[in-house]
Amino acid sequence: MKNLKWWLTGLVTAIVATGAIVGVMIFLLFSSVLNGGKDCDSSDNPSLEVSTGVSGSYTDKNSAEYKNGKAIFEFLTKEMGFSGAGAAGAIGNAIGESGLKLHNPNPGGGVNGLFQWSGWSNTINGSRITSEGSIKAGDESTLTLENELKLVKYELTHGYSKVKHLVGKATDVQTATKNWFLYYEGMVGNEDQFGNLRETGAQWAYKEFGGSAITANDNILNNSIETTDASQRAQNDADYAQCGNGNDIEVSGEWCWPFASVPKEGPKLVGEQNYGKSDSRTNGYHDGVDFGDALYSGDVRAIHSGKIVKIMKPNDSGLGFYLIWEITDDGYGIAYQEFASDMSDISVKEGDIVNAGDKLGVSRKGDIGINDTHLHLGITKEKNLQKALSKVFVDDGTWLDPVQVIKKGMDNSADK
Repeated sequence: MKNLKWWLTGLVTAIVATGAIVGVMIFLLFSSVLNGGKDCDSSDNPSLEVSTGVSGSYTDKNSAEYKNGKAIFEFLTKEMGFSGAGAAGAIGNAIGESGLKLHNPNPGGGVNGLFQWSGWSNTINGSRITSEGSIKAGDESTLTLENELKLVKYELTHGYSKVKHLVGKATDVQTATKNWFLYYEGMVGNEDQFGNLRETGAQWAYKEFGGSAITANDNILNNSIETTDASQRAQNDADYAQCGNGNDIEVSGEWCWPFASVPKEGPKLVGEQNYGKSDSRTNGYHDGVDFGDALYSGDVRAIHSGKIVKIMKPNDSGLGFYLIWEITDDGYGIAYQEFASDMSDISVKEGDIVNAGDKLGVSRKGDIGINDTHLHLGITKEKNLQKALSKVFVDDGTWLDPVQVIKKGMDNSADK
């Protein structure tokens, strides 16, 4: 259900034709519309992905943006011990997020800064921007290059230390860029939002700042202060809190998670994987949840007993992916979609009766945790598939929060 990227393609053409000033106005208007009136968590990284080539003020050596990019590169390679590839990957993401601008707020998402940290004008997506202490929410005078680099260092040596090693030791620019996107930007399960600007920007930085001549400095990387700061980890989790509906409906029968590796208490979902408010989708709404293959892959299981009524292929009714549609005896429609690369990944056929836990197919993990075939799971009380699909971007109660529905079903079964 990720048709927004096709919408953006048309928007890009309009922006280029009418000039950069109009483009900025459109983007700001677009952001405010998507975020208006919603109160559920979503990605804290709304991207400025409006180009597919190396362009913009950051390529001008006299611009503030160019100087910011160079400062990030030198900070990561010299102070943090990053390889040239790793530093370039981080810069590519900053280009995609903010255009390398220190102050580039998104009022709806409450984010700001080089990497669009949450907590600037509101805490709807958490409060990462104030976690180090130097930057004060809403105080532009504290949003300096020095303070933003302090924040990057604080996060890389605290709750995001995984990123420091994974990206810092990278020898491939593409891998570094995607891993920063996944684990620093928190976009696991939303790989389709990666776009082109991050990677082209990273390749530009790699060449511009001589990245090929710089290897990771293990002494600096390994000696950097690291901690499993409990309060920081708790804040990281809070930044991606779930919300949505599903508690006000009756559920019956046996339920289970779509992957055996999901613990009883539920999956770890971050940012735009969650149901509800979405900064990237049409009308700011996500009709289900995404199980990113970086955490969840392998056999996809039926979450409830029912009948496989329809299996849709790419281009059926305008879809761009495979979809399994299950109808249950107690009135649910369940959509398992986007996990299959082709029909060989699907183990059932139309007309099959399945029980909770039965294998429906397999989701294959990508080589570096990047794969367009993550599982999107949707649950609705609308049994007519076409009617349900017509409401995928409409927050009117047609689609329910799958996490809440499954949890309630599992709790009810345990009580019996």
